[in-house]
Parts: sequence; C-alpha cells; structure tokens
Amino acid sequence: MIDPLSKSEFISHMNKSESAPSYSENAVDRFYRWMYSGQQGAVQVCAFPVPPKDTDKCDLGKGKWIHSRSYNEFEDFCRTHSGLWQYHVYSGVNALDDSPQYGRGGVGNIDRVSKLSFDIELSRESYGGSTKREVWWTYQYALAQIKYVSEKYDVWPLVVMSENGIHLHYNVEFECSDEYLYNRQHVYSKYITQDAMSNRYVDIIEQKSPDNIEFSQDDVSDPARVMKVPGTRGIKSEKGRLCGIIHQPNSDNAGVITESDIPKSVSEIKNEIDSSVNRSNGSLSSDSSTENIDVTPSDLTEDVALRVEHLIRNDRSFSGYWRGDHEEYDSRSEMEFAFIIKLLNHGFTESEIVNIMYASGMSKWNEESKHYRETTIANAIDYFDGSVTKDSTNGSFSF
Repeated sequence: MIDPLSKSEFISHMNKSESAPSYSENAVDRFYRWMYSGQQGAVQVCAFPVPPKDTDKCDLGKGKWIHSRSYNEFEDFCRTHSGLWQYHVYSGVNALDDSPQYGRGGVGNIDRVSKLSFDIELSRESYGGSTKREVWWTYQYALAQIKYVSEKYDVWPLVVMSENGIHLHYNVEFECSDEYLYNRQHVYSKYITQDAMSNRYVDIIEQKSPDNIEFSQDDVSDPARVMKVPGTRGIKSEKGRLCGIIHQPNSDNAGVITESDIPKSVSEIKNEIDSSVNRSNGSLSSDSSTENIDVTPSDLTEDVALRVEHLIRNDRSFSGYWRGDHEEYDSRSEMEFAFIIKLLNHGFTESEIVNIMYASGMSKWNEESKHYRETTIANAIDYFDGSVTKDSTNGSFSF
C-alpha cells in the first residue's frame, strides 16, 4: 500500500521543498479532500504568528482563526497566509459540530472522532529546524509505526512531511463523549498512539539510528488538535520548507479503525492509565532527579505529575525550565514565556500550565501580579504555533 522512498529520493524532495514557491494549491486540495471527506461541520483553520529575530513577542497580534465550511474558504485562508514571514498555517483534525465564537474550538465541540494523527519529530535541546538527514530518520521511524499499525488494523495513513518531521493521519470512527475521554484525550486514540510508539519495528529503528538522534513523538490524542497543512510553507528550518504529502493511499483502500477493532474496553484502558500513573507517582520521591517536584493535589494531579516527570527525565531544556535556569535568556520573563510555549507544545491545558508554573522552580512566579501571570499565559497561547521559529525567505512543494 505504501512504497517507501529511498534516502536519495527523500533528500531530493526536501531539497525541492526549500526552493519551491510558498504555496501549492494542489497539495492543499489533496489534503483537504482526503482529511475531510465524510466529515460534517466546520473545519478550524488557523495561522499562528511567528516573529522575526529580535521582535518582541508581546507586540504580535493574536493568531488568526476561521471555521471553514467549504474548500474554497479553506483554500483562500491557506493561500493568504502561507509564505508570509509571520505565520504558520494549521488546521483541525476533526470537524467541529459547533463553531466557537472566537479562537480555537475544544473537545466539547466534537461528537465524533474521524481522524487520528501522529506527530513525529526529534527531541531537541532548543527550538529550531531539523536537518534533512534528521527528518529522514523521522521518516524511518514513521514507516516503522505504519508497518506495525497496518499489520494490526489493516489501515494506511496519509503521510505528510511537516518541515521538521512526519505527520501520519489515519481514518478512525470513534464516538466522542465524556465516557471516552481521559483528561481531554480520547482513550482509543491514546491507546493506539501509545501502542504504535512502543513496538518491535520502532525498537529496530531506534537501535539503527545515530547516537545523536533521539526521537520525540507527541501524544496528540486531543480530538481538537490542529496540524500543519501540507502545501503551505513552514519557517522553522534555516531556509524554510514547503510541507508536502509523501504518501496518499487511495480512500477505498486506506481503511478505518472502529471501536470494534480496539481489543480493550474504555474502562480497561483507563484502568491501565491510572495504574501507570500510580506506579510513576510511587517512584517520584525516591528519584533524586525529580526530588523538587511537588505533587500535592493542590499543585499537580497524578496524571500531570507523571507527564512532568517523564519530560524532566528525557528533555534537557524542559528540565532547565523546571529548575528555573534562565542563563540563556536576557530576563526571567522571557524564560517564563518560553516555558509556557514548551508546555503548550506538549499538550498541557491552560489550567495545568498554571499549576505547573507554581510548582516549578520559577521562584518569583507567585510573587508577580495576577495581571502579569494571566497576560503572560494569554500572550503565549496567542503566539503558540507548536514551536519557536526562525524567519525565512519565501521559497511551494508537494512530494
């Protein structure tokens, strides 16, 4: 169903992506038709502002959002904002039943999950672009997951180069209600994602990859997640790359994962998550690397404490933020802003971020005014695009 590209073919396509125009209507059209065929409702489309170097983030305007109900609306928005120095273009994975009055819609606006997306990149000590060779390794990691999921569910994803990594979009059919959610994540989506991240094929790629390669896959089981639109330009890398579709399976052969395909019930999956959280909490106090975590109920819930502990162990920059180490920043406020962006990038909610900031080594956070704290978080949410990015020249592409 998928004929993998060779390394030379992949690198050749990436070279083209850096010199192509800033927009590809063909790729946007292909993405839209594949993602939203059969979905009813409004598709949220957004352009996140990204400042050029030395521009104060607080001077930026808010992110731009529309909730399109036709391809023409979707395409017009993507064309308008792709390639502009200050914007990345993203779109929702699942259509919203009701459009919010402003900004991003939430899980409460979704009653059916039609797409499950994987977001595969590399773990990095600082924000910035990945080299073409590094993106090639994320492609190998993605192929390992595709092989495993295809064997288990007989389904095939739309495969997208997202500039610094790979996105996989699968067809699914899940009800979305409180019964199926765990901390705003869909339990079936979470089960499939976690299962795909820890299989024998992935282990082989991790063993074969160079020592400096460390894979990082976000668990994006939030039904309201937004993802980069192929056919629009990214500006995280040094030259900027047009995001492209690598593999597009025929819709008749792509397959769909349904609730009946999941080997475990909702309650079983939730119990497994709870057990994992409890096991991790038992080890928190005994591990010197996380001894500063305050996991009292008033600060961090068990689930959030588990996620924070994992990031402290595996992400050096996150560990630095947690300790309150701001030597690389001109001011503590810049570090706080960067930490909030980091937390948003890992899928923490606004209320979770508030508690994490209080519990962390940001010693003066509690001393600041309520207005300062609320404004800092609000500005970070408006600014967030999944990463801090670089300015780039225009330069469109579809694999």
